[in-house]
Amino acid sequence: MSPMQPGSFQAKMPPGEDALIRRIQEIERTMREMLPSVAASIKPAMDDIRAQVADLASRVSVSTAIDTFDTGSLPNDSAWHEYGAGIPITINVPTGRVVVTVGCGEASLNCGGAVVLAEATFTISGGVVPAYGIFVSRAYLGTALAAGEEVRTSNSLSVQRAFVVTPGTYTITGKMRAWAAGTATASVQFGLPYLTVQVTG
Repeated sequence: MSPMQPGSFQAKMPPGEDALIRRIQEIERTMREMLPSVAASIKPAMDDIRAQVADLASRVSVSTAIDTFDTGSLPNDSAWHEYGAGIPITINVPTGRVVVTVGCGEASLNCGGAVVLAEATFTISGGVVPAYGIFVSRAYLGTALAAGEEVRTSNSLSVQRAFVVTPGTYTITGKMRAWAAGTATASVQFGLPYLTVQVTG
């Protein structure tokens, strides 16, 4: 029997059930044979996508704040004192890179006729920044008025620093501090102190 020619009457006939089964089996076999090479070709792209997703997931930004507060009369001792609650954030830093911003919208200073300073500062656990006062934003007000007279002013405070650290979990704590000399009536009002920590890539 001569082979079936394309366009012939026989070729236009619907294939029988056996022929369809054979075609399905051939398609399945071809797919099985192609699968390893297809998987190998897309693996680098999938690995790259997974790495990008992991990198994006590790980049986070967390912020917190406390209510406005007033220090009351500051000690006349030329020393820094901590005021208000600490502002802590504990965060995982898998990339080893972190940016810290601490401050307050407004620090209202009353110098009580002498000198007063206000400060926003922070620490980072693990010995990265072991003490307050290493990185700071400060406002200063001083005058030489007659005893009992007062001068008031206000300033925003903000200090930002970037750090490279060993990957791990750290606690960053923001803090407001104040200093006075030559007066027992100086005070500071810290307006909505805040802390923001960003993990970067």
